Amino acid sequence: MLKSLLIKNFILFNEIEIDFTSGFNVLCGETGAGKSIIIKALDCALGAKVTKEMILDKSKPAYIEAVFDKNSVETIVSREISSSSKFRINGMLTNSPEIKELRESLVDIHSQHQTYSYISQKTHINLLDEYIIKKAPEFYDLKKTYKETYLKYLEIEKKINFLKENCQNNEREIEFLRFQLKELDEASVKENEEEDLKKEIDVLSNIQELKEGAYSSFWALYGDGQSIIEALGKIKYTISSLSNLDNSLNEVSISLEDIYENLKENACFLRDYSTNLEINPQKLEELNERLSLIQKLKRKYGTELDKVRDETDKKLNELLSSENNLDELEENLTSLDENLKTMEEKLSEYRNVFGFELAKLIEEKLKTLELKEARFEISQTRFKRQETGVDNIEFLISTNKNQNPMALSKVASGGEISRMMIALKTIFAKSDKISTVVFDEIDTGISGVTSTSVKNSLFELSKDVQIICITHQPIICAGADNFIWVVKTHDDNTNVKIEILNDQRRLEALAQLAGGEINEKTIEFAKTLIK
Repeated sequence: MLKSLLIKNFILFNEIEIDFTSGFNVLCGETGAGKSIIIKALDCALGAKVTKEMILDKSKPAYIEAVFDKNSVETIVSREISSSSKFRINGMLTNSPEIKELRESLVDIHSQHQTYSYISQKTHINLLDEYIIKKAPEFYDLKKTYKETYLKYLEIEKKINFLKENCQNNEREIEFLRFQLKELDEASVKENEEEDLKKEIDVLSNIQELKEGAYSSFWALYGDGQSIIEALGKIKYTISSLSNLDNSLNEVSISLEDIYENLKENACFLRDYSTNLEINPQKLEELNERLSLIQKLKRKYGTELDKVRDETDKKLNELLSSENNLDELEENLTSLDENLKTMEEKLSEYRNVFGFELAKLIEEKLKTLELKEARFEISQTRFKRQETGVDNIEFLISTNKNQNPMALSKVASGGEISRMMIALKTIFAKSDKISTVVFDEIDTGISGVTSTSVKNSLFELSKDVQIICITHQPIICAGADNFIWVVKTHDDNTNVKIEILNDQRRLEALAQLAGGEINEKTIEFAKTLIK
């Protein structure tokens, strides 16, 4: 339960500290006194959004501290609000996600906005599911597994649609890539082949000139008695003879011998080269065609044909793989669809059984809240598949005899919505782990006998959980274990003060709430309320 709440420099509050008790606590006071700000402060301490406008004196931070006692274990949650927020649990810095997780086990703050949000059909399935989870915890795992499977189903379905949309384009691209790959494979261009072809073509294009030049050079070197080799042979012989007379000519003699032999080898090479050269127009044409093909491919695909071939092959395999993936994805989708259908039946069965049970409990509770003719049903129809299943859940109510239950938004008044909300909270609280429930403006749209029934319901609920309630109804206030009076003062500055009322002050406050002033008549009425 919430033991105390300390608020400093927050909206209208300079500094106040409020002590709460177990059971039924009410916050009461004139309209605009600041009651809802107290609840807002508690909400902010537990992770709600804050703005800099909430800081009263901008020169220093705002500070909120809530002390909880659960199972005799005290937990202090605090928040300092400035340009940023600092959360602490028992003095240790923490973060917003941890605070919000802790909040779920400590307190349920029910605002006016939440009350009227119950009219919206989209909240009804969540309320029903929340009840089912409390009664059958395995439903939570089923619902979680279904959502995960559904999201996976959507992801695969999206991939399949994408592949199908691009299927026609892929087929055309596959055919093109296959043609491209075939063209490159058939050409089978070798490394440096273009350069080699150019050299060979140069030879064949100038074969007559090469043949004649090589042979005439051979003839000049070694062709007749007037050849260069013949003359060199005579010189070589003379120097060799002279070197026997003067050994300083030995090196010259050896060098001439080497030159002589080299010239003979070169001459023989030129003779054979000239002899072996053949004029072959057909081969020249073939070489030119091959060169033209290679140059055409390079103009078409780029100079690095090997690289282009590898990339083409890779892309083709990817596209072929994607087609195979489509078959695999469709198989997976079918499998997921079957799993979802099985889980959808289970989810629907849970909602059918517990929906009937919850509807009866709400209907019974509404009767105790002065809706004697109330009929309450939970409609369950088939809907398109979504992350919660295929159930369309809607709360239907009839508050008059001989009237069929209809949607809340078409039938229920503000007071009826408030009572339905109390009925739900009462039912949920019996199996909830939360020890504190806060109601902001619970008395909207109710008065008279209905107020008494609401007071009795809240009092009964307070036996199981701590209730903190903002109300203007003297009847509801009369049932409080702890009566907190909130008043706005206008001294030097606007400020808010609180007072825990003793028996006499409670009597006076109830008299003032009931009659607008304190006199003998209103005091007597207040006494009857307390009795």
